Amino acid sequence: MSDPRILSRRDALWIALAGSASLAAAACSSSQSGASAASPAGTGSAPDFTVELLSGDTFRLSDHLGKDVVVIDFWATFCVPCLAVLKHLQELHDKYKDKGLVVLGVSLDPPETAGQIQPFVRSRNLTYPIAHDINSQVANLYNKKGSAPYQVLIGRKGDVIKRRESYQPGDEAGMEQEIVAALG
Repeated sequence: MSDPRILSRRDALWIALAGSASLAAAACSSSQSGASAASPAGTGSAPDFTVELLSGDTFRLSDHLGKDVVVIDFWATFCVPCLAVLKHLQELHDKYKDKGLVVLGVSLDPPETAGQIQPFVRSRNLTYPIAHDINSQVANLYNKKGSAPYQVLIGRKGDVIKRRESYQPGDEAGMEQEIVAALG
């Protein structure tokens, strides 16, 4: 005869896993049913913001205007498609940072998973600036639906060049072409 406490713990684990899967599905949503959606060029000027980074430093978009191309990447630790994007953005950061590319990772993790962000970043060797958008400050400006993965490409003059929602294998080539074009 099995112990009812073990059974209830097992049930609780399954309930927790189902809840996590629901959160991941909601956070990794796409209006294109999995297809990558990129907006056309010329989608307006980028609103300024200041956000605290995990490092304790501050990131101010206006500090980069006129000199850098900025990619804002919205992601979450429980978002599986985000993992591939993070890897490619790290590669792009390493390849183009000396040419004026700045990548800003913006975690959309809720307070319940906030403690997982720093270990997650370290385990994936992410070296570009990362912020936890706990108050949705940056998301309210650039990603009102709270989609992940979701990137915003901002040109040197502060114009939003491209918005990309979701991720499919192969999207990294288009992402790099857009960045190279913006770097000019």
